[in-house]
Amino acid sequence: MLDECPLIVAANRDEHYDRPSAAPGLYGSNPAIFAGKDLLAGGTWLGVNEYGLLVGILNRRLTSERAVPTNTRSRGLFCLDLLALQSAADAREFVQVHQASYQPFTVLFADSREAWAAYNVQREIKGRRLGRGLHVFSNTTEYDAQSEKLDRAYRQFSQLTDEFRLNPCDGAFWMRSLAKVLGDHTLSDGSTDPRDAICVHGDISGTVSSSIIFYEQSEKRFHSYYSPGPPCRTPFGEALTFDVR
Repeated sequence: MLDECPLIVAANRDEHYDRPSAAPGLYGSNPAIFAGKDLLAGGTWLGVNEYGLLVGILNRRLTSERAVPTNTRSRGLFCLDLLALQSAADAREFVQVHQASYQPFTVLFADSREAWAAYNVQREIKGRRLGRGLHVFSNTTEYDAQSEKLDRAYRQFSQLTDEFRLNPCDGAFWMRSLAKVLGDHTLSDGSTDPRDAICVHGDISGTVSSSIIFYEQSEKRFHSYYSPGPPCRTPFGEALTFDVR
């Protein structure tokens, strides 16, 4: 998005309330990884590594009646597989040859040079390179499907672009601005489905945490802010930094 901070991520994690997890922290040493941890299956949903690679994965809810496998590997482990690599280019090659069965997902991987999104259909994983600019993804639609929720989120995030350019790499300012969007409860016209909001409050699942990460090019450093609950009512903690080689 910005030359000095080429990679900015703002993400809510929507999950079942009873699925245990740990806040982002150091995760392994070869390479060193900074990520959250799913305490049920052992994987992660979002993380960065010492080579400057960022990976995030979303569970993808299908709107069609397409059959999906039942005996599958955890999607969070696939996210962790990618975080063991050295670049987005390596991750792209990995997904092209990787063969395993997962529930539907969309995975994003990026470094300061390039960014990709990929999704699975049965055992095949298809990827698309992302151009420079703003990209918004949701777990409530099939890959590449448009929705009012995505359009609404895109509008709200895009309104922050000029403010970010006037406040380059001001982490505290960016965190406050992005947190407002992540905590939005607006629903689509006529909808009563809580999943249509950016910040979701359902009966058995919803937004359980939120993360804001940006990469500062000159310092070769990730800055990470984490909210251990829905961002509408749970403050983000102080920034944690993670140096890149």
